Amino acid sequence: MLECAISAISMLRQKHVKALKLLYRLLRRYEYVPIHALASKLGMKADTTRKILEYLMNMELIESRKRDYEGYKLTWCGLDTLALHKLRNLIELKEISHRINVGKEADIYACRGIDGRLYIVKTYRLGRTSFSKVKAKRPIYETTAGWLVMSSKAAKREFQILTKLWEVGVSVPKPIAHAYHMILMEFVPGRELYKARLKNPLSVFRTIINETLKAYTKAEIVHADLSEYNVIINEATEDIWIIDWSQWLPSDHLEAENYFRKDMENIVKFFHKKYRIDLNTLRGILEDTIRAFGKD
Repeated sequence: MLECAISAISMLRQKHVKALKLLYRLLRRYEYVPIHALASKLGMKADTTRKILEYLMNMELIESRKRDYEGYKLTWCGLDTLALHKLRNLIELKEISHRINVGKEADIYACRGIDGRLYIVKTYRLGRTSFSKVKAKRPIYETTAGWLVMSSKAAKREFQILTKLWEVGVSVPKPIAHAYHMILMEFVPGRELYKARLKNPLSVFRTIINETLKAYTKAEIVHADLSEYNVIINEATEDIWIIDWSQWLPSDHLEAENYFRKDMENIVKFFHKKYRIDLNTLRGILEDTIRAFGKD
């Protein structure tokens, strides 16, 4: 889906980027921004503004409406273009290769820096049916400003918490930069826990519990959506990284304890089901680790 933005970004001049930024800022006030409002903010005549907007429309970066009044709004491709433009100014990216995962709330892309280092770009796409179901269960995001703005808020929220977790030593992908609805992170060499075949499952189980408790006690954060689908593991080294912190809760939240216990139970059940480890053994390790962290 980023192909549209990648092809468009090299064809934009400063006046086009300025118009896209303005459309984004005005999303909170309008569904479609009136042409007169855009022209006034840009300091241009309506005809000149219209030519810029038509150019952006031809690249599918914006959409228009003519009913009732002439107005324009940003598309997903337009937001992608803004985000990539900002990231390019923060770090030199050589290429964005391919989409490696499609989640309930975001797409994940692999990319490479000009220095050869690998990165991950997480691109929020809130508004999908699956995420709407999650939101209905636990409403974290408001939607009055539209899904583009909400996606940007969600990315900023996760970037901030990833930074906090990284700084206290929790094993998460290192956050590098945030731009609109995108998060740039260091690439982690592994795959999802549910796809792996572990040689030392109990050791990995202990590591996951330790990292989750470290987040709880040092960062005062509960993942609140933890399962075998958002733990990445390097099968050779058995290093793990906990990902997808978009649903996090502060530890003093009224439901934090309940979600923490659900997270732990999800991991316990996974190791019991896949590796046939006795439930009492797993729960005993969990409770011993909780006591060791001084959390009752």
